[in-house]
Amino acid sequence: MTTIKNTLLLLLLASSLTSCIEDIEETPDASTTPAAVQQALFESWGSADPLTMAPNDFLFQETEQKIESRQVPFFVLQEGITISKKEEKPTEWEYTYLYQTKTFKPSPDGSTQEEGPVSTREDRRYVDKGSSDLVAENLRAQNELSTFADDYQMSLGIERLFGLAGACVKSADFEKLCKEQLGADSCDIACSNLKVTEETVPAPDLIKAQPNCGGLANCSMRIKKVAFDWSLILKKGEATEKNRVNYWISMSPDMPFFARVTEYCFRQLYPVQGQKILVTSCTKLKNFKKGGS
Repeated sequence: MTTIKNTLLLLLLASSLTSCIEDIEETPDASTTPAAVQQALFESWGSADPLTMAPNDFLFQETEQKIESRQVPFFVLQEGITISKKEEKPTEWEYTYLYQTKTFKPSPDGSTQEEGPVSTREDRRYVDKGSSDLVAENLRAQNELSTFADDYQMSLGIERLFGLAGACVKSADFEKLCKEQLGADSCDIACSNLKVTEETVPAPDLIKAQPNCGGLANCSMRIKKVAFDWSLILKKGEATEKNRVNYWISMSPDMPFFARVTEYCFRQLYPVQGQKILVTSCTKLKNFKKGGS
């Protein structure tokens, strides 16, 4: 969030964005339940075994953050994730990942993109041995990180999925934290406009360039996309403020566990210097290679 706000402020100082201000389209809300959102997400994810992740598997993804009415992104994050080691422990499997990042940001005058250095660190995840029918819930993160550079957070696709699955649930501590941090009298969450679609799309260009298109039939991927609106409702005295975020996530049953999420996006209004700027952030799968391929 800090990166978005700081870069937007830079752009505002460099040029007037008055004509670029938009709002999230307000449509009649079709309310949905947390259970319906979770069902849509998990059915679209399908069945995928975390133990199909193997040493030397490689995933490359790119995040672009853009002002809605502009074609050129104001921030780009490239992430390369390589599984460097898979070790068997008494009750679990330990996965070690080499996580590499590079960023691209606008120059002070906004005319060019400045490329940052490549930063590298290790991260870990664990898969429990508790069941022969391994499910995604058995994946958990390692709290300790071996950090060598800028601390961008590695997120696997399944972790993004579970984050969305819990987004519509109002936890016991939610209202207390909301009141303390935002100064509201009361806080609530509402989810709406749930939509599930399916389509077949061409494989990303870097996968197309692989021999036999990385094993994808017809060099294409079946895609299941889940979209919904998430709203935070704040009440302060007689005033009610509603902050809406559009979320969507795409998954392919043709891809393995490690690369199943092909797109993860959100869109929302950001207040910057008294203006509200509509920003879209999208993380897209660009390449995936099985170890040894």
